[in-house]
Parts: sequence; C-alpha cells; structure tokens
Amino acid sequence: MNLFRVSLGLWLSCFWLVFPVSAQKQETMNTQVKAVTVFLNRAQVTNIGRTTVDPGVTELVLEGLPAQLDERSVQVNPTGNVTLLSVRYEQNFLRNTTKPTELQRLEDSLQSYNGRIRTLSDQREVLQKEEGLLQANQNIGGSQTGLTAARLKEVADYYRTRLLAIRKEIQTIDLQLNLLRERQNQFINQVNQTRQNQQANNRVIVSVQAAARAQVGLEVSYVVINAIWEPIYDLRASGSQGPVQLQYKANVRQNTGVNWDNVQLTLATTNPAEGAQKPDLFPQQLSIQLPPPPIRSKVKFSSPVIREDEEGDALNEVVVTAIENKVAGVSTSTSDFTEAVATTLAAEFKIGIPFSVPSDGEPHTVDIQQHSLTTTYAHTTVPKLDPTAFLVAYLTNWENLKLLPGEANVFLAGTFTGKSFLNPEQTRDTLTLSLGRDQNVVVQRERLKDYQKRSTLGSNIKEQFGYEISLRNTKAQPVTITVEDQIPMSTTSEIEVEDVDLNGGKLDKDSGKVTWQISLKPNETVKRTLRYVVKYPKNKKVSGL
Repeated sequence: MNLFRVSLGLWLSCFWLVFPVSAQKQETMNTQVKAVTVFLNRAQVTNIGRTTVDPGVTELVLEGLPAQLDERSVQVNPTGNVTLLSVRYEQNFLRNTTKPTELQRLEDSLQSYNGRIRTLSDQREVLQKEEGLLQANQNIGGSQTGLTAARLKEVADYYRTRLLAIRKEIQTIDLQLNLLRERQNQFINQVNQTRQNQQANNRVIVSVQAAARAQVGLEVSYVVINAIWEPIYDLRASGSQGPVQLQYKANVRQNTGVNWDNVQLTLATTNPAEGAQKPDLFPQQLSIQLPPPPIRSKVKFSSPVIREDEEGDALNEVVVTAIENKVAGVSTSTSDFTEAVATTLAAEFKIGIPFSVPSDGEPHTVDIQQHSLTTTYAHTTVPKLDPTAFLVAYLTNWENLKLLPGEANVFLAGTFTGKSFLNPEQTRDTLTLSLGRDQNVVVQRERLKDYQKRSTLGSNIKEQFGYEISLRNTKAQPVTITVEDQIPMSTTSEIEVEDVDLNGGKLDKDSGKVTWQISLKPNETVKRTLRYVVKYPKNKKVSGL
C-alpha cells in the first residue's frame, strides 16, 4: 500500500511538471491616447487605461497600438495595489482579420478601375488586329485580272473609311486609358497606405501581481515614427513704421494609424531621429594619391535614379475642443493657451486646450504664440540680379522666442505679398526679413558704352567694364535704399582687377561686394557708376567675366 502511494505521488509530480495546473490569466485592457509630444521627427504618445485584476498574476494586454512603434521606447507606469512584473511587446497579425470599411471601399473602387482598364485594353487589341488584317490584304486584285475602276474605287473607299475609323477608336480608347490609369495609380497608393497602417495590430503585454482583488491603472508611453511638426510663420507689417506682428504656428502631421482625439499636445524642438551619441574624431592620415590607371576600354554607366519626396499642399483645420472657462464674446486661438517651457536641451510648447489630429498624413495648423517685434524698415536692391527695390524689415529682441527656421507668409498693410524664409540660426542679433517688392522705387542697371574697350598690352589683354545704376523715387516721402553690386575677385596672379572706381561705394575686399547708402527725396533720381579693368594673358581664356 505504501509502495502504491509513493508510485502515485511520483507519477502526479511528473504530470504537473509536464502539464501546468493553469496558465497565467490574460485580460484585454482598453486604453486611449491621453497626451502626445510631437518632435521635429517622431512623437511620444501616452496611453492611459484602468481595469480590475484578481489575486495572483495577470497579464494585461493592450491591443491596437500603432504599427510603426519603437519597442525600445515603451515605458509603463502602473498605479494601484499591484506589483509590476514584466513588460513585453508583440505584433499580432492574426487579430482584426476583417478588413476595415475604408480599406474595403478603396479595394472595391480599385477593382472597378482594373476591370474597366482590362475591357478597354481588350478592345484596343482587337482593333489593332483588325488594322493589321486590313493592311495584310492590300492586294485587292489578287490572282484575278481586269478589276473594274468602279470596283477598285469601292474597295479603296472601304479601306480608307475603315482604317480611319479604327485609328479614331484607338485614339479615343488611349485617352480613356490614360485617365483611368492615372486614377488607378491614385487608388493603388491610397490602398497601400491604408494597408500599411493595418498591417499589424501591435500590443504591449504588462504582467502584474496583486495580493487581493484591486483596481489598476496603467500609463503607457512609446515613440512612433510617421509624426512630425514644422514651424510656419505669419508676419504682418505696416511697411512704414510700427512693429512687425509675428504669429508662430506649427503644421502637425501624423500617419501612425491611430487618431489623436482631444489629446494634450506638446510640441518639442528636439529631434530624436538625429541620435544622442557624440561623434568621435579619428586620426586624419595624409598620403600621396596615386594617379588612376589608364582606361583601356569604354564602360557604360547607368544614370542614377532620383527620388522626389511627396508633400501635400492642402492645410486642414485642427479640431479644437472648446473649454468651459472661455471668455464669452472674445475670439481666441490655441496660441492664447500655449505655454513655452525651456528644457535642458531645447524648448517645448504646451498647448493648453485639447484638440484632435487624425491619422491622415495631412498638415494641421496649430497656433503657438504671437509676438510684436521691434522693427526698423529700409529698402535694398541688387540690380545685377533683379532691378527691383525690396522693402526689408530688421527685427530685434527675438532671441528668447525659441524660433526655428521656417517658411513665412508675409502680409504688408493687410495684403499678402508672398513667401519669405525666417532663419533664426544666424549669429547676428538682428533678423533680416524681406517684405516684398516696392514698385514705387524704379531701379535700372546699364552697361556704359563708353567704358567697354578691349586693348592688348604686350602679352596681356586689358578689358574695361563699366555700369551705371539709376534710382528714382516716385513716392511722396523720402526713401533710404541700400544698393549692392560687385567687382570680380581673382583667384590667380595671372589675372588682375585694377583701376577700380566705386563712385563713393564701400568695398568688402573679402567678397568683392560694393554697397551704397543712398537717400532719395520724393521724385528724385540718383545715379551711381561702377568701373574696373580686368587684365589677363592674351593666350588664355578667362571664366567668370
């Protein structure tokens, strides 16, 4: 009897080793996006959720996370009377096998276009074969002789009429095929993009242990690609006096496969895609470069493939959720609720009201801040390149605004004048901004006919160059304008630039730039001249003249 009990106990022990009593409990936990920090490239998303767990170990499965998720960036912060045991990341390709409605609609439309293209292609092929058959049977007389003129005319008319009809039908089909194939390619791109977002249902599995039944909350953060923001500015100036009004905005794009609905948005000026590792210097070694071996045979090289980035132009409005304490009757924007925070390495803009950005890859505009910049105005012209006077604003006290390089929409006296570029990465303390062309200041640059002689002196040639710049102010008020031109710079001792006459201009010897500061009274015309002589060997050609 004792022997039987011992044998039974050993058998049961082996059974439990091979077949566990029970597996760990798994529960699906629903989460929603609470906050998003968008970087210049990538974004950190924070999801939150709550559930109740039983005593013991429970695996909480967080489904439906973005496919383009960096698993190394996953962080989990649990709350409640539980102990966090482990966190792991998985891709579940078996879940959600049912196609989304949008994807099914796109595939149905694509299938319809494929069918219409196939039908037209078949019709075109039949017409081409008929045309070939007619052309292969042009010997209308055959082995018979004595074909009458009437019969010959009848056959010729048939060939001409039918061939022209075939060509016209083929031309019509080609036009239809071009339109259908263009539309087909659009649907192919959209289907591929939608499938990419649905290719995997990523999930994070969080294992927790509880001593008793308890409520648990999870805050899960992770980094996703396919999300960026870029700065854009609206600059409004009066054109004569007063500050420039700068409206700092952001275009936010995301195509993560998950919509951001009423989230807390933060825009950060950092870029995790650049990496955090400091570069190291390696020894720089010098050696004599051997000449290449002679080419004994001709080799054909294929042309490189140039790829262009696609970018959408349309701007969509951000879906903004109104807050309860908004002041009645006062127009506001997201910039009124934005807080700029300086971090250790960069800056962050915390948008104070929740808003939504769908996963559509389109730019959505968010107002960040509005500033008044101390401004002085002046005119400038570079008539060698463009005989136009430009109104320029010089902006100061901008260093603490945490600006980034970006495109600027310029409005002058309430009128859109074009696009410019704001570059705060310059080292000067004044930002220069071109506001547009001023047609009331007339500029002209002409070659002086009496100063373009070419002469030979010994082994050298001397060539004269002279230009006259005319400025006329048609405004009712005086104008101060900076005129820029240049003299060529020699890179060899064989070429000399001499007999330079700047007519009161200031020369920068390092760049060859010549500048004049000219004050124009109303309806006044002022002229400036620039002369120089280039000497070079007569048996050599000079580039750059």
